[in-house]
This record gives sequence, C-alpha cells and structure tokens, in this order.
Amino acid sequence: MTTAEAINTLYYDDMDILHMYNWRFFTPEKRDRDDTPQRQKQYHTYYAPMNIERWFIPLFKSVELVPKSSKTVARSQIKCASCEICSYHLGLESPDLSPPFQDMYICDVCNRTYHWQCLLKTSCCNATEREAIDGNDLWACPACINLNQNEEESRIHFQKREIVEVSWNPTWEPEELQNMCESFKQSLKNYEEQITTLNLSQPASDEHLNDLQKQG
Repeated sequence: MTTAEAINTLYYDDMDILHMYNWRFFTPEKRDRDDTPQRQKQYHTYYAPMNIERWFIPLFKSVELVPKSSKTVARSQIKCASCEICSYHLGLESPDLSPPFQDMYICDVCNRTYHWQCLLKTSCCNATEREAIDGNDLWACPACINLNQNEEESRIHFQKREIVEVSWNPTWEPEELQNMCESFKQSLKNYEEQITTLNLSQPASDEHLNDLQKQG
C-alpha cells in the first residue's frame, strides 16, 4: 500500500475538499521506460481543515499535503470521532447520521472511540459484557483497562496533545485521484460544471507558472 492509499484509507471520511480553483497540464520529471513524458491533468485543490494525529503529519507532507497552520486539539474536544479499529465515523447498528451513537463507546482514559461490533470481532470484549458496560458511567478501552494510576494519568495527559487541527496549503492533484477519493470526484464534477457555466476552461500551462507553483 502506498502512502497516499494509506492516508485515503485512514482518513477517507475526513478528506473534504473546499473547492478547486484552476487546472493545468503538467509533465513530471519522471519518465517511463521509453523516455516518453507522462503528461498529467491536475487540479488546484483546497482541502478543508482536518483533525489528525500529530505523528501522521510527515506522511501527509510526503504526498505534498503541507500544513498551512496547525493547533493542538484534545481528543475529548472531537465530536463524532472515528472508530479506532475500522476508522468509520458513524454507528454500525443505527441509521442515525449524528451522534451520539449507541454502539460507539468512548474510553474515559484515552478518549478513543470503538464500535461494539469491532470490539467483538477483535475479541477485545464479549457479548455478555455489554450490559455491564452500558450500566457503568466509566469505561476503559482494551488498551487502557490494565493501566495503573500513574499510567492512566500519563495517557490522559498525552491525549490532550496528540491531535492537531491542520489547515492545508492548496495542492495540485492529478485527475486520477477521483478513482480513489469520492470527495475529489464530487468536487471535480462541481468544478467542471462551474467552468462550463463561466467559460473559464483554459488551463494554467507549465510555462506560466513559477517553480513553486509547479510544485503545488
């Protein structure tokens, strides 16, 4: 799995695009075996701010998604967080589209979220435990349940600084991204409808861009 595919898998539901501004034909320096330039259609893409784990920032940078600004956010401040096991942000047992979800459990130590079905599938919990968990105001996830007091305090402190809310610099994205990112596909459709209406269909050619613009 490539870095781009990993990011798309883990943050599929969080990768929202605000808008697209322009498009261009771009020829990367890398060439194929017969030395033929691979001309690529790209779109200047503006991503919405995201909440991500701090350690993930270098991976985003490696695929040229560079933070414009960032600020620390505690996990406890994030509403409708994705399940730590399957990365899906909605409940599995209910058609509701807004929290709270009755089958999503939030750890009172690390504030991570888990689907009940995911806990069962991974043998972290068994079906007989659910009633007791539902009747208890405090619940510790499998990663935190055996921590001593000092370890709990350390983890509580850590969860307050491990998440960052990141705003991104715009980037040039290839047209092929629509095959793996639904948000990009929909934004591309909206952009094409817009330029058809406004008759702004001329691309920004390579020769009219400086080196920084070419890099996105």
